[in-house]
This record gives sequence, C-alpha cells and structure tokens, in this order.
Amino acid sequence: MTPATFVLVHGAWHGGWCWDTVAALLRAQGQTCFAPTLRGLAHRGAALTPALDADDHVDDVAGLVEALDLQRVVLVLHSYAGLLGPALQARLGTRIVQRCLIEAVLPAPGQRLLDLVPATAAQRYALAAQQHGEGWRLPPPDPAQFQLGPAISAAEVARRLTPHPWRSFTTPVRAAQVDLLAHAGSYVLSSDRDPQPYAGFAAAAETAGWPVTRMPGGHLLMLTQPAALADHLLTLAHPT
Repeated sequence: MTPATFVLVHGAWHGGWCWDTVAALLRAQGQTCFAPTLRGLAHRGAALTPALDADDHVDDVAGLVEALDLQRVVLVLHSYAGLLGPALQARLGTRIVQRCLIEAVLPAPGQRLLDLVPATAAQRYALAAQQHGEGWRLPPPDPAQFQLGPAISAAEVARRLTPHPWRSFTTPVRAAQVDLLAHAGSYVLSSDRDPQPYAGFAAAAETAGWPVTRMPGGHLLMLTQPAALADHLLTLAHPT
C-alpha cells in the first residue's frame, strides 16, 4: 500500500511530545509521520509572546507541509488544533487527503476558541490568564480535567504542560478558511468523559457524514489509547 503522510497536531498546553507513541506505531507500519510543536509551546516556549495567536499556529503547520512538499497528508487535529482546521484546509487544499479530529473544536469562520468552549470554562481561562499569566499567557490546567485514568501519570503530564498564548483563545483565525466538514473526515470522541464538552462537535461531524468513533480514555486519547488511535488512523489512510 502507498504510505500516507500523517501530520499530528497537538492541543493547547501540549507539544509534539504527546504524539510520540502514536507516531512510533505509525512509523512501524511504514508510514511517514510528523508531529510539529506549535510556536510558544513545550520546547518552543521561548517564542511565547503577547502577540502570538492562532494564525501563527496555522503558519507553523502549513509551513511544515509546504516546506517539505508533503502530499497525501492525513491531517490529525486534537482539541484546540481544530480551530486551525478550516484555514489549513483552505491553504493546503489537495495536499490533504483525509482529516481526523480528536476531541477537537469545529469553528465557523470568525469564531474564537472562547466561543467554542462552555461559558464556565471560558470564564475560568480568562481568570487564570489575568491572575497567573500577566494577561497574555494561559497557565496549564490541572491534568485531572483530562480524565487520564490510573495508567497515566498525571504528575508526568503536568510536568510537560506549558503556558499557552492567550491571544490564540481570544481572537479568531484571520486567514482564509473553508468548511472543513465539506471534505472527507472522521471524528473521534471519548466515550467516558462526563461532562462531554465535545459532543456537539461530534454531532455536527456526524450530520455532515463523517463517521464518529467513540473510545474510552478521556481527553488525551493519544496517551491513554495510542494503539487503538494508531489503528484508527491507519484505517483512514488505507480504507479496506
């Protein structure tokens, strides 16, 4: 089978590190895999500035794909990274052959990340940025909110999380965008989160004809269910 090229994009506060096991499993099956770290996060934390926003993160991902002339891309977006999806599709076009959103937001043009989360979460984030991030950094949350389960060390996850640029939550993506759901894709939803803040996005994807896969493991399925997630992604790239 022709290898696919997977581009795995992490969510807020994380880095490419969270995809390490999934990427290794995909590469073991002969696939090409990239897991970029978005500007200002993880080992790129020195780039975190008050001006950094979601458009910079669109440039990070699209720039990688364009610089390496990647084709047959399976674009995988987790959580916050869903905000980047419509702009990445508009910019990369036919380079992308399949899309997979994992517990990810699905924005309409002009929507901010804060418009896509529950009001209580938006208020909590705003308070955290003001009180502990000088008004421009969003401190990492308690990993307990990710519902990791007993097999994953919450302390180790907490150690690796880094502040996120607050502006990427408060301003919409300005780059040209298209309707991501008008293209082939798949949505993965955690089946054991309560409450489940991404259920509405999964329902919208299902209405648009995207298959929705439900699996237990909390919000960070790439950590709690790496083998199942890698198998799912391989199926998307190489449908039987």
